[in-house]
Amino acid sequence: MLLKQLQYFMAVAECRHFTKAAERLFVSQSALSQQITKLENDIGVKLINRVSHPIELTPAGKDFAKYSSTVLADLDMLEQKMQAWRPKESSTLRIGMITGLGRIPLAEILAKFNGMHNETRLSLTTHLSKELCRLLNEDAIDLAIFATLNDMARYDFDVLSLQQEPFVAILPICHPCAEKEVFDLSKATNENFIFPTPENVSHDIFLAECRRHGFQPKIASYCNSPGRRIELVQAGIGISLISESGLSYYPQRDGIMIRPLREPIYKHIVIARQKNRRAFPALQAFWNYIQKYAVS
Repeated sequence: MLLKQLQYFMAVAECRHFTKAAERLFVSQSALSQQITKLENDIGVKLINRVSHPIELTPAGKDFAKYSSTVLADLDMLEQKMQAWRPKESSTLRIGMITGLGRIPLAEILAKFNGMHNETRLSLTTHLSKELCRLLNEDAIDLAIFATLNDMARYDFDVLSLQQEPFVAILPICHPCAEKEVFDLSKATNENFIFPTPENVSHDIFLAECRRHGFQPKIASYCNSPGRRIELVQAGIGISLISESGLSYYPQRDGIMIRPLREPIYKHIVIARQKNRRAFPALQAFWNYIQKYAVS
């Protein structure tokens, strides 16, 4: 009997559905089913009635769920107790972040925290938002600062909002809409767009907004780098959207026009931690500290 099997079983017991449990655990439904079948074979007891819809626990399964819940809670408590014994000088806080943090004064935030908790080492890494969510969910990092995903509900995170940053449109200087004071996305049905790649959360934001305005965008090119997107617009490949902070890093703007959107679109930047993970002292200290920078 493996710890993973107990966790898998409890997910199914709580969801009463293999597909929903698999989504919660970020595993395939077949892998989940195989592990629970192996668990039942190992202990020689049928735990789940798979015929009923939604599925039901057998009487033995209900008993198994009761004691499994206790075991998992005890293991969680054990981890918490052992965290308290960690030498303070060896405490490392692993923080993942996106590159485009807008006006968030991250260096100042980290410097002030380090001044108050100089026994804590800060390990910083940079990834795209979707990858950060995966790493946080898998305990590869302790905190993540990223732009919210469309499917954030699938993650069991504690989340604090840090900033809403608007996107602007960038157009070739000769574009017919360049003379207008605002850019109306609903009029862009026939435009060629330069999008970030699908791995980038901004791709999903832009695609959803185009669809909300009633059209499927024609994507002429994919490019994650804001600077490269500006260059492609300058070359006349198409139009693009870019965050205000992303634009601020590239002062060379010859050949383009920058326009606010008639209906604003925002990149919502948050900081998150795992909701059900016991916070070790350094993590809890940083979480308490960062709340002064949170916005409602």
